[in-house]
Formats: sequence, structure tokens, C-alpha cells
Amino acid sequence: MKYCRNCGKELLDEAVVCVGCGCSVDGQSINNKSTDGPTLLNTLSQRLKINGIIWLVIGILQILGGVFIDWFLLIVGVLNIISSVQDMQYSKTLLENPNGIVAKFEPITAPIITLVYNLVIGGVIGVIGSIYYFFAIRNYVMENKQFFAGFDT
Repeated sequence: MKYCRNCGKELLDEAVVCVGCGCSVDGQSINNKSTDGPTLLNTLSQRLKINGIIWLVIGILQILGGVFIDWFLLIVGVLNIISSVQDMQYSKTLLENPNGIVAKFEPITAPIITLVYNLVIGGVIGVIGSIYYFFAIRNYVMENKQFFAGFDT
């Protein structure tokens, strides 16, 4: 099977233009017999939306904790809400332009920093978002790395 690099839609072998997005397919499709491209992209997008919702809830709880318990929680809560908005925006963007997915999710330093500052300053509740990120998003991208990396070649 061949998939469009631009939108992930399945292509006919003889296709010259993607019927999903209209982009030229000359030398830009990915061969992948074992996976369904649009499903992989849609699943990643959905998981990023869920991640955004998780971080939004965590951020709101931390802001409430900052108001009633300790002002330091306000800082972490705001950072987590910013992260939430970015994840929700990227969940839409990656469906339109899936380039760079592996490069975005392969590095582990930023997620570990997020885990640490949530654990140290934001409390145990922030760890829930990090656990979801590692297991539902990063692990998913790494398991399907060959497919997602195909958009960058």
C-alpha cells in the first residue's frame, strides 16, 4: 500500500495526485504493507487531544492549589495549560503536515524535565500527564517509527 506523505491518505499504485489533498505523489509516497497510514495519524492526533485535556485538567487543579495552598503551584499550572494548548493545536497540525513527528517525540529530555518539575513543584497529580505522554504518545510513535519517519524522507 502507498500513502500520501502530506495527508496520510491511502493511494492507488498508479496515482499521480492524492485524492485527499491534491498534492503530487511523484516519489513522495510511503510504502507500508503492515499499517494503515490514516489510522496511525488519526490515532496519534486523538492521543494528543487526550493529552491536551489531561494537562488542561492538571493545570487547572494546580492553579486552584496555587490559590488555596501554595503560590508555586500557579507557575506549574500555567506551564501545564500552555502545554495543553500546544498539544491540542499540534493534534490538528500533524494531520495537515505530518513532517517531523519522530524528531518531535523521540527526544526524551523535555518530557523528563516536565515529569520532574511536576513531581517536585506541582505534586503527584502532574505525574499522571507524564505517564500518559510516555506510554500512549511517545511509545506509540516509537513503535510506528518507520511509518512516521517516512514523512521526512
